[in-house]
Amino acid sequence: MHDELWDERVGLVRLAPGVTPGVDLSALDLHAVRESALGAFLDLADGRVARAERALWAVLDHQYDEPGTAWDGTFKVTAEEGDPPAAGAAEWLHYDPNWRQFLGCILTLTVVTHGEALADDLVAAIHRAVDRCVAGEPADRIPRWYTNPNLMHAWLTATVGARRGDPALLAAGIARARLIVDRLDRYGDVDEYNSPTYDGIDLFAASLWVALPPDETFGPWGRRLVDRLSWRMSELFHPALHAVCGPYIRAYGLSLQRYVSLAGLWLGAAAVDDTCLPPMLDARTAHVHDLYFLPVFAHLRALVDPPLEARPVAATRRLVQTFGPVRATSILAPDHCLGFESGRALAFARDQYVPVAVFAAGDYGTDFLALMPGDATTAVEVEEAGEGSLVVTVTGSGAATEVVVVCSGDPTIAPDAVAVGRLRLLVGGVPHAESLAPTPDHWGVRLRWPAPEATASLVVGPAL
Repeated sequence: MHDELWDERVGLVRLAPGVTPGVDLSALDLHAVRESALGAFLDLADGRVARAERALWAVLDHQYDEPGTAWDGTFKVTAEEGDPPAAGAAEWLHYDPNWRQFLGCILTLTVVTHGEALADDLVAAIHRAVDRCVAGEPADRIPRWYTNPNLMHAWLTATVGARRGDPALLAAGIARARLIVDRLDRYGDVDEYNSPTYDGIDLFAASLWVALPPDETFGPWGRRLVDRLSWRMSELFHPALHAVCGPYIRAYGLSLQRYVSLAGLWLGAAAVDDTCLPPMLDARTAHVHDLYFLPVFAHLRALVDPPLEARPVAATRRLVQTFGPVRATSILAPDHCLGFESGRALAFARDQYVPVAVFAAGDYGTDFLALMPGDATTAVEVEEAGEGSLVVTVTGSGAATEVVVVCSGDPTIAPDAVAVGRLRLLVGGVPHAESLAPTPDHWGVRLRWPAPEATASLVVGPAL
């Protein structure tokens, strides 16, 4: 696939058709900067030094060197995107600030692992770029609860400080790392506690702490993080359903067999399970660009050996986690699993938030049904109502309330229910149900009630 996506004209890899499920952007001939850096790591492991060096120089060409701006030191997501406007630049729209951490860590790991194969001037240029990643990051941009960039930036800052013999930078990296570990002590887990995507990045960053500690504190702290993340990922992985039990603070998809997830890549790299990725992998597979992390994960897995494992669900097991007012519950039974939470204020990345997700064994594989907040939703509260049954209360910001139902197949929509396989959302009469365009990894329905609050029941029952 890397050979297929490589564009010799520009020295970068093209954006794959499956990057955005349901929207093929390949006709735009865009080139992905982060994936090109990861592709260089793969090429160096395969001995393709010339192609790797060309890609790395091209990646460095797309870093912003604009001191005093909010985007200084970060990288373009695609080579073709325009520069942020001088006035009114919007984070996440005109630039991705976290590309400082992603590219900074990837480039640093590349130099540490394969630097002897690279030209001296390229290694020096990479060091300058990584220095800029650290220098350009505003001190207060990343909130304490925002786990994945915090983990990466703590290691990156301390690593640059150690390389440059800068005690202030090293101390800043240690201080940021200590805040993360303090929250681990307080809550028993990271704030970004369950995400099929960002668990993978959290484990990547924590593995860097262990494999390449910039000082004596990072190794033991990183080991604690690696062990906790691995334990929870193993505890919530349901091998028979090929699913990570919810709820998900952030998710790009639901079924591990329908899109490439970074959690699935770790489970695969650790030889935990061979069904945690889509059975058909090509450039059109949903979210396929994350497959570029596999060589990096495999390399770190060999150095760190995270204790990931498949734990068959012979009897029901339950995990309850609390983060201040937020309470997350995950229940895994032999033939189904339910994940739900309450108490969260809907704010950051709400389009990826999945407060309710249910999976069940069906006649043709695993069925799933999940709820995501609609545009006007302000709260989603969930309570258990017996085995295999939940009560969901949705609150809206005005006179109407809505929720998006995401499911594994074309759902049956009735006046009082939305159903797929054994999973039924009983809504007691919905005035408006809008079927959404299906994507390669899910179907969707938008439900809208003409009231500021609505209640529904989600039930795992016999097959319809």
